[in-house]
Amino acid sequence: MGRWHSIAAKKASWDANKSRIYSIVGKKIQIAAKNGADPKMNPALEMMLEKARYHGLPKDVVERAILKGSGQLEGEEMKEVFYEGYGPNGSALLIKTVTSNTNRTSQSVRTALQKAGGSMAEIGAVSRQFKEQGLIVIDGKTEMVEDKGRQLEKITPFDPETLEMEIMELPIEDLHIEGQTAEVYSSKNDFIELRKAIAELGYHIAEADIHFFADNQISLSGEDREIFDHILEALNDDEDVDQVYHNLTE
Repeated sequence: MGRWHSIAAKKASWDANKSRIYSIVGKKIQIAAKNGADPKMNPALEMMLEKARYHGLPKDVVERAILKGSGQLEGEEMKEVFYEGYGPNGSALLIKTVTSNTNRTSQSVRTALQKAGGSMAEIGAVSRQFKEQGLIVIDGKTEMVEDKGRQLEKITPFDPETLEMEIMELPIEDLHIEGQTAEVYSSKNDFIELRKAIAELGYHIAEADIHFFADNQISLSGEDREIFDHILEALNDDEDVDQVYHNLTE
């Protein structure tokens, strides 16, 4: 399988903490809404609203985030800020945060790294080891069915051969299919249009976002792996941390 599994594992750990999900997704909606409150005119906001529906964010949380981001309601300005760090034996971490207070977040990330056995890296020392790509995860075909007078979305299995044939006509960089999960990778520039084209083909998108993937991966074992896992746990406990990308094989 492709590289989605490590990101999916992060999502699974978040499922046990709904308030954490609501906070991070709400902040990202606020950032996206800076470019307009109408999702039809703002693809980034449309994508975040889909993510909000997927995670079951309450309507009032979503609406408040849109109002704050678009300037219709007073609120702190949210930013995406990246930090870079080292773990044991050549392991590298690219830490994506969503914050309104960079001083607080910087100190928090530094403390989490140091206490767990890692260290902060200079800007650019780690990020150059990663490639930024769009990732779209497909888990079925979308079919609208009528149930008691209501139109409901039904997700049905896709045919792998048909999907591959159709997807290969689009501007993709890579494709991995295993069972009823397909990972479609694209350049950052093609991501929005590719996501739209896949949806128009009738495929159900379980996840779509821009991620960072290490050009070269390493493996750790024994005490080094324990230290690295402790670092990941400490960072993921930080309420401002959105994603932690790293160069380890799973």
